[in-house]
Amino acid sequence: LPERLRSLIADALVIRPKELYDNAVPSGNSAAADVIQRIALLTGDAELERIGVSAIRLIRDVLGRAPSGFGHALSALDLSLGPTREVAIIGSMDEPAARALADEILAVRFLPNTVVAIAAPDDQEAVEAVALLRDRPQVDGLPTAYVCERFACLLPVTRTQDLADQLLEAAR
Repeated sequence: LPERLRSLIADALVIRPKELYDNAVPSGNSAAADVIQRIALLTGDAELERIGVSAIRLIRDVLGRAPSGFGHALSALDLSLGPTREVAIIGSMDEPAARALADEILAVRFLPNTVVAIAAPDDQEAVEAVALLRDRPQVDGLPTAYVCERFACLLPVTRTQDLADQLLEAAR
């Protein structure tokens, strides 16, 4: 909307309506809580994590009384309370080995509290934007995956079976 029209609408409202319940489509509040927390997991930004959790606190009193109305919000709550995983893959998606590592995470497994960052080894822009990718070199020039929790990583792996084993172990 043009700024002038937006200001007219905002001035006409006594309060801005905010839908907090999740319906067929998640509420903006629930979606924001989830996305902001996932960005915090990728960047290590504690302030973003605090903002994401505060969106959940807004509905904490009604969450327990009507959980069926807050399905997506409960997922965001689980993301904030439960163990999370961060996976960094360093390798070009043009390489079959890098694609196989990504497929192991994205296509083969259901990992709800996991964020994934993928970048080519020479992609400085991605490394600057996503802290999870920093200081994660390839091993022996091969596409490499790092499975981490709060930026503390297991040993880097280059084989899909090793990645699968680490993901299984991290899920326990």
